[in-house]
This record gives sequence, C-alpha cells and structure tokens, in this order.
Amino acid sequence: MHSDNAVRDDAGRRARTGSILYAVLAVLLAVLLGAYLGVNQMIDNSRLAPWKPFVWEMSSTLIMVACIPLIVRFERRFRVDARAWWRTLLAHAAGAAVFSAVHVAGMLIIRKSVYALMGETYEFGNVALRSFYELQKDLITYAVILVVIFAYRQFRVRRSGEIRAAQLAAELGQARLRHLTAQIEPHFLFNALNAISNRMHEDVDAADRMISDLGALLRAAYDSDGHALVPLASELQWLRGYTAMMSERFRGKLTFELNVPAGLENVAVPRLLLQPLVENALRHGLPDGRGNLRVEVERHGSQLRYIVSDDGVGLGAQAVKPGTGLSNVVRRLELLFPGAHSFDLQPRQPKGTLATLSFPAVF
Repeated sequence: MHSDNAVRDDAGRRARTGSILYAVLAVLLAVLLGAYLGVNQMIDNSRLAPWKPFVWEMSSTLIMVACIPLIVRFERRFRVDARAWWRTLLAHAAGAAVFSAVHVAGMLIIRKSVYALMGETYEFGNVALRSFYELQKDLITYAVILVVIFAYRQFRVRRSGEIRAAQLAAELGQARLRHLTAQIEPHFLFNALNAISNRMHEDVDAADRMISDLGALLRAAYDSDGHALVPLASELQWLRGYTAMMSERFRGKLTFELNVPAGLENVAVPRLLLQPLVENALRHGLPDGRGNLRVEVERHGSQLRYIVSDDGVGLGAQAVKPGTGLSNVVRRLELLFPGAHSFDLQPRQPKGTLATLSFPAVF
C-alpha cells in the first residue's frame, strides 16, 4: 500500500513538473517569436510601435500552445490511425473548427486587453473574413499537430518494442545460462558419487571424507545458486573442495598446486568454470590420478586468464573431443562474453596438456 502511494505521489510530482516546464517553454517560445517579429518591424522602419507586433505574435502562439495538450487528449479518443476513419475524420474536422474558434477568440481577448492597458483600441477588421483567414492557417497547424502526435506515438511504440525485444533476448540468454550452469552440477555429482563408490572398496575412511567434502561443495553450490557471476574467492573455495575430494580418491598419487595473485579475490567470474577444466584434466590427462595438476589465475589488462596444466598423457594424436563439461564452458562463455573470450587446449612441454581460458575481468 505504501509502495503504491509512493508510486502515485512520484507520478503526480513528475506530472506537475512537466506541466510547469511546458508552460515555461510555451511562454519563452511566445516571447521569442514576438520579439523576432517586433525587431523585424523596427528593421523595416515600420511606424508601428514595437510592442504591437510583439503582442500579436505572442497572443497567437500562447493560445496555440495552450491548446496542444487538449488536442493530444482529443486525439487519444479519436486516433488518427483508427479503423473507423470516417468517424475520425469527422471528429477532427470538428476539432479543427473548435481549435480555430478558440484560437481567434483567445487572440482577440489578449490583444484587446493589452491594447486597452496601453490606452489604445485593437481593430480586428471584418470578423467573418479574418476568421476565415485564420481558419485556413489553423487547419494546417492542427494537421501538423496531429502528424507530430502520430509520429511520436509510433516512435514510442517502436522504441518500446525494441526495448522489449532486448529484454526478451536478455531473459532468454539468462535462462540458457542458468540451464547450462545447472547442467554442471548433476554431471559433477554423478562423477563425484562414482569416485566415492570406487574409493569405498579401497578405503572406507577416505570415502567418508570424500562424502563430507561433497556435502560442503553442495552447500556452497546452493548458496550461490541463481548467480551467473560469483567472486573469484567463491570459485576458488569450490575448487579447493573439489581437489580435496579428488586428492582423497587418489591419495598419495595426485598433487595439486594453486597459484592466484593477491588482490583478485573480489573479481566477478562465471560460476563453476574452473572445476570442469580440472575435471577434464583428471579424466583425460591423469586418468589413473598419478601426477601433478596446476591451476593458475592471471590478470592481463582487462582480461582474466585461467591456466590448467597437467603432466599426464597429453592430447595424443587426436584432440580431446569436448564432453559435457568443456562444451558447457564454451557455451557459457559465448553467452556471457560474446567475442571477448578465448579457450584453447594444447600440448604441454615436455608432456601433458595445457588448457587456457580468458574472459573480461568484472570488478
């Protein structure tokens, strides 16, 4: 309730501010046109007092500008693009006649009043002839106002459509991103449970510790669920938990190194991007869990770089076919950083594989 009242109050304030601004601009326009006509009369050495043409132009402009909001409201009821064109045509023909009558009457009132204050009398001439003359100009003015109203509405409709299309595209991208991120967790969970099952036959205590590590990882995943980007510190916490679990599985055979310069902890990075790279290195580079796995995080200008290397069997004659993890990583990078990321797999010297991934650093 309070929120609705605040919205209405804010809308009311904006409307009042807009009305005041419109009135000020109308007066300024009338003064400008009146002054322009008055100066021209002076340049032409006219015998007319300079204030007279000023009053003529200003009175006409003020009445026209004052009528525009009424014409806008009238057009909303009888839209120029309505299907019942004949009804719209008749309505606006009547509207134009009323506009011209109000315009002429308003001008007369203002001019006669100002002339009376100056001690003179304003002569309008033949009323019928002058009214017909003003009607011709007012019909053109009314038509121009309708064209401007229609063009402005079309612009707003098109702009609104463009904004909505952009919003839908963004929402679709976010939905795809959430779907791709969600794919990682079941994939990871299946592999983790399979690793625990294998370890159970060899070392029950180690399997128990792996289950505990898995529980901590799932809690961390739940805490950051729904976020496409997380602080690098959260991503590293997840990675440490995962590598601790894998170290239990390959106890005594696998060594893990993590090198992250200080000051990068708060950089926003895609969630669950490092773990698939490490998992891929274990599956293809160190399938028996024997060897060294190294993860480095570097910043190069505006880019953040992940480097995952192992000293395992290497790529062999054929490149590794991307599985669920790597394909997921690539698709998420395309959604998050189109055209501003890179991912590369290449042999590591003297042996092993080097995976390099870079994307814009978000602070």
